[in-house]
Amino acid sequence: MSNHASFDDEINLYVYKASAGSGKTHRLTEKYLNLLFSSPFAYRHILAVTFTNKATDEMKSRIIEELANIATGQESDHISFLSKEYKYNEEQVRKEGRDILVRILHDYSSFSVSTIDKFFQQTMRAFTREIGLGGGYNVELDTNKVLGEAIDSMLYDLERTDNKLLLDWLIRFSEEKVENGETWNIRNDIQSLSSEIFKESYKAYSNQVQTDINNKQLMTDYKDMLFTIIRDFEKASQQIGEKALNIMSRFGLKGEDFKGGTRSPFLNFLKWANGTIAEPTDTFRTLADNLSGWYTKTTGSATRDKIENVYPELNICVCEIINHYDNSLIYQTAYEINRYFFTLGILGDVDKKIREYSTENNIMLISDTTELLNRIIEGNESPFIYEKVGQRINNYMIDEFQDTSGMQWQNFLPLVKDSLASGNKNYIVGDVKQSIYRWRNSDWKLLDEQLDIDFRTEGIEHDTLDTNWRSSCNVINFNNAVFSIGSALLQDTFNKSLQDLDNAKLKPFLTRITKAYDELYQEIPESHKNNEGRVRVEFIDTDEYIWQNYVLDQLPIEIEQLQERGYSLKDIAILVRTKKEGADVANCLLEYKKLHPDSKYRYDIISDEALFVSNSKSIKLIIALLKHLHNPLDKSLKALAVFEYFKYSKQMNAEEALLKYFSAKDDLPQQIEDRLSHIRELPLYEMTEEIFNLFREAMENDEQVYIQSFLDMVLDFTVRNSSDLDAFLRWWDETGTNKTIFTPDGQDAIRIMTIHKSKGLGFNVVLIPFCNWEIDHKLTTILWCHPQTEPFNRLHLVPVKYSQKLKNTIFAYEYFDERLHAFIDNINVLYVAFTRAKNELIAYAPKPKKEEVNNISSLLWSTINSGSLGDGKQAYTDLSQHIDEETATFEIGENYVPIKKVTHRSVEEISVDSLSSIPYDERVKLLLKNKYFFTDTGQRDYGTLMHEIVSKVKTIDDVQKAVEEYHIVGEVTTSDKNKITGLLEEYLSNPLVAPWYSGEYKVLNEIQILQPKGKFVRPDRVMIKGKEVIVIDYKFGEKEDKKYIRQVKYYADQIRKMGYTDIKGYICYITLGKIVEI
Repeated sequence: MSNHASFDDEINLYVYKASAGSGKTHRLTEKYLNLLFSSPFAYRHILAVTFTNKATDEMKSRIIEELANIATGQESDHISFLSKEYKYNEEQVRKEGRDILVRILHDYSSFSVSTIDKFFQQTMRAFTREIGLGGGYNVELDTNKVLGEAIDSMLYDLERTDNKLLLDWLIRFSEEKVENGETWNIRNDIQSLSSEIFKESYKAYSNQVQTDINNKQLMTDYKDMLFTIIRDFEKASQQIGEKALNIMSRFGLKGEDFKGGTRSPFLNFLKWANGTIAEPTDTFRTLADNLSGWYTKTTGSATRDKIENVYPELNICVCEIINHYDNSLIYQTAYEINRYFFTLGILGDVDKKIREYSTENNIMLISDTTELLNRIIEGNESPFIYEKVGQRINNYMIDEFQDTSGMQWQNFLPLVKDSLASGNKNYIVGDVKQSIYRWRNSDWKLLDEQLDIDFRTEGIEHDTLDTNWRSSCNVINFNNAVFSIGSALLQDTFNKSLQDLDNAKLKPFLTRITKAYDELYQEIPESHKNNEGRVRVEFIDTDEYIWQNYVLDQLPIEIEQLQERGYSLKDIAILVRTKKEGADVANCLLEYKKLHPDSKYRYDIISDEALFVSNSKSIKLIIALLKHLHNPLDKSLKALAVFEYFKYSKQMNAEEALLKYFSAKDDLPQQIEDRLSHIRELPLYEMTEEIFNLFREAMENDEQVYIQSFLDMVLDFTVRNSSDLDAFLRWWDETGTNKTIFTPDGQDAIRIMTIHKSKGLGFNVVLIPFCNWEIDHKLTTILWCHPQTEPFNRLHLVPVKYSQKLKNTIFAYEYFDERLHAFIDNINVLYVAFTRAKNELIAYAPKPKKEEVNNISSLLWSTINSGSLGDGKQAYTDLSQHIDEETATFEIGENYVPIKKVTHRSVEEISVDSLSSIPYDERVKLLLKNKYFFTDTGQRDYGTLMHEIVSKVKTIDDVQKAVEEYHIVGEVTTSDKNKITGLLEEYLSNPLVAPWYSGEYKVLNEIQILQPKGKFVRPDRVMIKGKEVIVIDYKFGEKEDKKYIRQVKYYADQIRKMGYTDIKGYICYITLGKIVEI
């Protein structure tokens, strides 16, 4: 199908709608090879972009692999196409392919297949001056780190007097959390909220938002305006209620005297009079101008007379209150803006702090690249951009176009237009049905409609890839039927909610969902028609929470049955909606494996998303001990350490350990406490390793991968940040606890991953254990709206909370648009999940209790039970014929026997039997400081070292700690450490000396005493108790010297001049074991 230009030019923009499994990579490779063969160095002027590093690697590998096949005489599907395109025979195609391959391999950096972010980064490097960045700026990938710094800075600045407005916003934010019954942690809550800053709906107006927020008068006036609108409306509602009550009272009537008695709609006037804001009910609305509805046949004659008499006046109030609420658009709008108005201020301040931090540190957030480039490119001609970048691109190929954001496309658009103007071919591939990354700003409407608008002059050649080369017959037929029927049902559900929208705005919504799925139908290739396949969907008829436990119990049994039927573990993938669900599945299988060690079946798993490091009992113990070390006086942290220790060491079961935790009276074993006291001053990584070494013997093999991952995290933290334990523990609680272990591909194990992560992949068997996510949004979603109506358009952007209440505001269109996107997002997630299956698809869902479609399980149930659907050429399977009503299980292909393929290559697996760590004091040490490093002997001066050690000793408890400090940095060997500790402890055991180190004295070590002419003297130790002063000088030589006596006397004289009279002086010959009083 073509959209032809107005003049008869050749169309050079090709758009491929590629449903799941339709061979889009094969088609892109074919088109790329076609361009490569067009000129010797064509590869230098082709840019192919996609959205993940993995997809980039796959495309590069496929192109090189196909070139290698052509060049080396191997079979290739592309030879016939290239022969026909260039009028070559096979030998000529292979020779040209060989030449191209050699040129690319010798000029690989010019082979441009990259992620869209990488291309934008390369482009951005050419515009550092325009965006005000220094030439040596760094791209910051860790958005959360910068966000944390910005929030800390903002909270620190709250003490400033000019930040009263921000303080008010934060208080309102906290009140909102409390009112909603949510946990309250101001810093974490702000960090979570601040993800809104990175939405393009905010970024598009971020500069104007900064201007608005910096205008304190504007913000105050706007807030006052909202307050006035809300107050006036609510006051008017209250006044009408009060007036109605007064009228009834004058006529001797009460609300319950009217029809309905204690449930009479007239009682609503009492609520309104008390300040309650509530829409008049449908029953109340029937009262207007309808006296017969005010009483019944059984109403007493006296009461009826009163009602008839009150009717003329009270009916006015009835009509007034109905009219008041029917004209509440401005009030409802003001109320909804005011609810979340505080977030505008908070996010504006966070955004401002992020900008300041970025400028101060000469960094650019990777999330800002697209926006900044967009501002540069806007209004510029593409040749200027090429000139700056220093590269000329003739052909663009954009994969996964449905994942492109609006700003990204605006950056690409002038480049593609310039290419087309030069008569070059460009290719765009995508599928609206697989758009599931809207939270990353992707916009499927670009593929659905914007391309045709942008290239109405140039024209587009549209093509749909309609053959599924991935899946078996039953899987293809099932998906054809489910998503054709399901999209229609979902559209109908959505349309029923549109009754509140006027016709002008209604039309674009009516067919949006079905339009997204109108090119759904996929053909089955001849090569797949002998592979029947199997689909099973089990609907569990039980309570909402119990059904999930049932599924977890069934999973190991299902996996055993699959192995019995010939599948390897690596054939199986379990797809989940969230990482938490993945963790539940992983824990279930790991626990089952542990309980069945002698089973003939295997339950091994790999996952980059489900195996949380924080779930490991070893890591729980290490973290508990680190927190105890960091704050040894905190009894709750000590109790947690005791709990984790006894549970880990299996000296107690979980219940007994829990009792110890709540008793908080028990201690860790003394040998553990002693060892912890020795490692308290170690650097973070060594401290963590030493804790691991304490429990290495008790560690189970399954725990090794968690500990190794954790140690890698600690090391990475120390490299990127610092070795500060407090900072690490804060990072762990905020970020680290959500980290998962990395597991390499290629192992024979079940893969557990989120549906989002599975996109683009295919698996022989797909299991979806929890097929029950919501169709609509969570109510915490914020919509960024650009108000067009007076008086709300005084601000460029306002945040409102997504809810049905928006239907009654000026943001009704924005509400329905977001609701539509939510519906499409969630059916698309189902489509991506179901289309990953090659041979078999197995799903579990709760059986719906009601007929309404409000989540994926109810949509699936309604779809399967709806019967057949066909439109002539496309005949869909009648799904209802394959459901067992008794068990509520849908199954097709139940007798399917999988086709086993011969595998020619196998991966040798090497298991790690033990994780070892060399104790920190047995490693090669780098001497961090040594005044005498360059002396002839290279030896540390013994006396100087000992003086430094004793300068850190105030009481006897400080000795071991002081010696250990010098041991850690490599200035004292392990053997010398023991000798020095013994020498000092022997010295301190002297009856004369012991009181000096008991803590009775105020101790001043190495204190400087100012002398005339600005000079200083510094006695080794001065001790003060009341009026008594003791001066000590340490000596570590092998002989006594009288000059030391004069030295100590001089110190005593200087202290005497300060007003002290009771002064004693001592020379302590520690090596000789002698104390000399002066």
